[in-house]
Amino acid sequence: MKLILYFGHTGTTEKAANLLANELNDVMVFNGVEKNKIDFSNYDTIIFGVNIHMGKLNKKFLKFYKKLKKKEISSKLACFVIAADEHQKTRYMNLAKEVLPEESYIGFFGGEFDPTRAKGLNRAVIKSCINQFMEQGLPLPSLNLVAIKDFAEHM
Repeated sequence: MKLILYFGHTGTTEKAANLLANELNDVMVFNGVEKNKIDFSNYDTIIFGVNIHMGKLNKKFLKFYKKLKKKEISSKLACFVIAADEHQKTRYMNLAKEVLPEESYIGFFGGEFDPTRAKGLNRAVIKSCINQFMEQGLPLPSLNLVAIKDFAEHM
């Protein structure tokens, strides 16, 4: 059985986790930020969904993973990264590679600008980015459905 634990701020990571779950068999999806009592020994694969915030991996994921490492789990680990800046794909994937074991599979699913669940300054920044893209006639970033399918096939 597979477990997807997602860590995000505005809903895009959750959306990607659910899209990935639809591509996989025998999978459970949980919000990694919520206090869930999870028996990790029930899962042969743990997939982390992690958003990039201010150029860094989600802090709550880093804190969670630090505690998880101490449990010496035997599950295979994988991670997908969510970020709207496709040009930084390699850098963002390398951030995940630095944290997870070397044999972990890392994917990049892209991202999107969705201010509906963002708060405060984050909401203002997202709206500003949307406006800038629209003013320049650029397409808004979106989740890469092909990358999600490819990731699922690898699992």
